[in-house]
Amino acid sequence: MRKLWVCLCCVLCLSACTAKVKDEKVPQVLQEYKKYVNAAHAQIIPNPMQIDAFSPYSNSSEAYYRAMDYVIAHGAKTNGEESVTQKEALQDVEDVFFTLKALYGKYPIYGDARFQEAKQMVDKQIKKYAKIKKTVLGEVLRKQLSFIEDVHFQIDFEPLHESYTMYCEQGVHYQKKAYVKKKDGYYDQSNQKRIVRIHKDADLAAYLKPVLHKDGSISYQLFYRSRKNITHLSMRYADGSERKVAMEKVEQMKRSEDILTEKIVQGIPYLHITKMIYPRASDTYAQYAETFLARAAQFSQKPLAILDLRGNPGGNAKLSYAWSHSYAKQRISGYGTRMLRLPLHEQKFKQLMDEETDQSLASLLEDANYQKYDNLLYIEEPYMEKKLIENKSMLLVLQDETSASASEMLIDELHTMENVIFIGMPSAGAISGSAMTSFYLDKSGLQIMFGNLYGDFPETYASEYQGIAADIWVQGKDVLKYVKELLK
Repeated sequence: MRKLWVCLCCVLCLSACTAKVKDEKVPQVLQEYKKYVNAAHAQIIPNPMQIDAFSPYSNSSEAYYRAMDYVIAHGAKTNGEESVTQKEALQDVEDVFFTLKALYGKYPIYGDARFQEAKQMVDKQIKKYAKIKKTVLGEVLRKQLSFIEDVHFQIDFEPLHESYTMYCEQGVHYQKKAYVKKKDGYYDQSNQKRIVRIHKDADLAAYLKPVLHKDGSISYQLFYRSRKNITHLSMRYADGSERKVAMEKVEQMKRSEDILTEKIVQGIPYLHITKMIYPRASDTYAQYAETFLARAAQFSQKPLAILDLRGNPGGNAKLSYAWSHSYAKQRISGYGTRMLRLPLHEQKFKQLMDEETDQSLASLLEDANYQKYDNLLYIEEPYMEKKLIENKSMLLVLQDETSASASEMLIDELHTMENVIFIGMPSAGAISGSAMTSFYLDKSGLQIMFGNLYGDFPETYASEYQGIAADIWVQGKDVLKYVKELLK
């Protein structure tokens, strides 16, 4: 093992030396395109903070600790019964809604009235049964809580909503100029006709997404996100004619078993990480996290570098904070407003979280920009400056539909910096919540998972389930091929 590690270090050193020789020049096409991207990112305007909604829920920490005691006591999976009595089911429901009110980050956004309405409907359904199956109880809870938009929220390991599937035009890839934009609108290159509607929708920009070509031109390709299976989209032209466009599912990159991959791509240093795990003394992943963090400072000294976040479902947000802050050489925030329902200032809580979690949330005060608002609310304000943060280097960030949560936080923060270009598909859209709390109900053994974070983003920039869009749209399996050709 020691020999293997020494060999790996040698390879990395050689790679770094090779990069010094080859990465001195940024392709002209990227030099020009970064101006467009910088201007677009600088136009993002954060939403006003919704602090008033939190005020009724932040005066006392007594309920918070009672809920935390329940969560910790029920953290281990129990066998439970396949069916529970009506009384037992009603008690489980009482526990669900109590813990949500005390701990759930998005609870104040929806408010007491909406959750009480849901609870009444759940209780009503349960009272139809003398005994109720665990699976049925889960379905009832999931249905009545479906007003919640939160990818992280799970009941018995199932989300409240199905995820979207991304479709693209069949047979069209990044090398083909399928559609172009002129002064009077978008044109179909297959017949030179001007498009007026896609899928009966006049908002063509919602379907036609940009691709940058080696010659510096920008063309557009057809993408559509749906929860239903589709085979075709209708396209209507200015002359009244129509065409059915065959669609197929976007192909994602094959999942990598490696946590960290480094190599040189067309003379450019490349880094791919598939898990956000913050280094701790006893952590088996510490070496990967430490290498990942070390590359942030190195990348900031390179004319051009590539950070690949495809297939990264997130993990510990501290690693994202640490990477972006090291790359930027300062503490930065993204365009999202983040609110934590946590008594971070209390010593009891600090000890509790350090003992019970691997995220050590109390130390967020050191790594992030959270500021105390009141007893149970800490806020990280969004980036509000009119100019992007200066960045003399250029960074290409690769992303896809599985880039989620903590990796999306990194994507968000890097949007506030100059010369960062995002390539791939929209991210997963796990941005408004977190997955801090996971426990099992006392009677039924149903698993409940949610978080104490609420993230608020400008709707046109990022949204739950929709994610953060790329600057250049290329389906996941082709992204690295595309980058290689762009860098030739």
